Amino acid sequence: MTSDTATYNLTALSERLFAERRMLPLAGKIKRARELHSLATDLVLALESLDALDALIAAQSDGEDWKRVVTESALLNNAIILYVRATKTASDERGRCDLRSRFTQDEKLTHSELTDLRDGAIAHFGSGGTYSGEWQAELVVLQRNGEDMKPGVVTRRQMLDRKLVGRVRRQVAVAYGLMRTLSLEKLEEITVELNKVAADDPNFHKELLQHPLNMSVFLTSAEAAESALSQFAGGYASGIVRHG
Repeated sequence: MTSDTATYNLTALSERLFAERRMLPLAGKIKRARELHSLATDLVLALESLDALDALIAAQSDGEDWKRVVTESALLNNAIILYVRATKTASDERGRCDLRSRFTQDEKLTHSELTDLRDGAIAHFGSGGTYSGEWQAELVVLQRNGEDMKPGVVTRRQMLDRKLVGRVRRQVAVAYGLMRTLSLEKLEEITVELNKVAADDPNFHKELLQHPLNMSVFLTSAEAAESALSQFAGGYASGIVRHG
C-alpha cells in the first residue's frame, strides 16, 4: 500500500533547472517565493520578539533588575535588526524586497528611522541618524578630587525606548502584512506555472519525483512536520525543537 501524500522539494528542482538552463520562468518563481517567505519569516520573528518584550514590560519588577533590562534591550534590538534585514538588505543567498513604495509617508519616515538606527547605532556604532532619541553618548572627562585629577570616560546608553517600541511594532506589522501578501501571490504564480508546464509536458511529474522531501528529517522532528503539514492549507505553524 502506498501513501496518497508526498512532499517534493521545489527549491532543489529550481536549482537543477537553473543549472540546466531549463524552465527558467518556473525556476525563477520558485526561487522568489522562497525569498519572500524568508523575508516574511524575519518579520514574524520580529513581532514575536516584541511580544516577549511587551510581556516583560508588563510584568511586575522588584527593584533594579539588570538582567531584565539587558533582556529588554536585546529583544528590541533583535526586532529592529530583523525588520531592517527583511526590508532593506540583500545577500548572496537571498534577494531583497523594497517595500518603501507601498508605505505611507509616515511609514516611510519610521522605516528610515529604524534603518538608520540599525545601521548607525545598533549594528555599527554611531548616533543613529534620523532616530528621534539619543541611543548612546560617551565623553572623556577630567575628574578633580581635591588636589588630584584623573581622566576617565563616562557612557550613557539607551537600553529601552518605550515610545520607540510602539513605533517598531506598528512598522513591523505593516511590513509583515505587505510581505505576506507578496509571498502568497508568488505561490499562486507557481501554481499557475506548474499547471502550464504539466499541460505542455505529460512527463513533467518525473521531474518532481527526482526531488522527494522527508519533512520530518528537514524539520528534525516528526511532531514539527505533522504540525507544519496540518497548517498547509494556508495557516502558519511555529514551534521549538529541542535536542539533547
